[in-house]
Amino acid sequence: MSRLSMDINIAHQRRWPDRPVSLLSRLWLLIVSSGLRFLLIYRIDQYLHLKRKENNGGSRWLWLLILAPLALLRQFVKISTKSYTSDGSEIEGGVYFSDQGHIVFGPEKVGSGTVIGERVTVGMSHVDSGCPNIGRNVWIGANCVIYGTITVGDGATLLPNTVLTKSIPAGVVMQGNPARLVLRNFDNTELRKRQNIDAVSYVNTKRG
Repeated sequence: MSRLSMDINIAHQRRWPDRPVSLLSRLWLLIVSSGLRFLLIYRIDQYLHLKRKENNGGSRWLWLLILAPLALLRQFVKISTKSYTSDGSEIEGGVYFSDQGHIVFGPEKVGSGTVIGERVTVGMSHVDSGCPNIGRNVWIGANCVIYGTITVGDGATLLPNTVLTKSIPAGVVMQGNPARLVLRNFDNTELRKRQNIDAVSYVNTKRG
């Protein structure tokens, strides 16, 4: 569960940037953060799926006893967060999902350090069934849509309400529908670390 520990760390940093991480604060986050609960169920589901595969299925009844309650819990979390993630997606440790939910998430892979805002849709399109590949340390704002067989480079930033259908390189800032380039070589570290920053205003100050 090292990946979950990394998930907790990034959520902790965003919620309490100046507070040291403790066992109590970690446990509290798991209770109050719907985004973390969403990831927790995903991590447990993936872990059990791997173990079952390693054991060639094992005892059918034993797995039913384990998986049936998990399926109910997963459905509850899905309904409460109004979010969904594809079983085929690979999510590295240290990824943040917004507690506001309404996330439909189906990339091929998403890298560590990436922050996903509320009401984001990735890789779930009726037009194109391709799955995006999202790099590390990417910041995706609220109401963004990303689809197609595309690559989002490391450290890229998608400002709120952006619709992205083409690959973009590392470190760029994209905005609009369709997405347009607004800034290159942008460091989005502060956006990823703190959740109380107005991303559009922050980027505009960097543009001068």
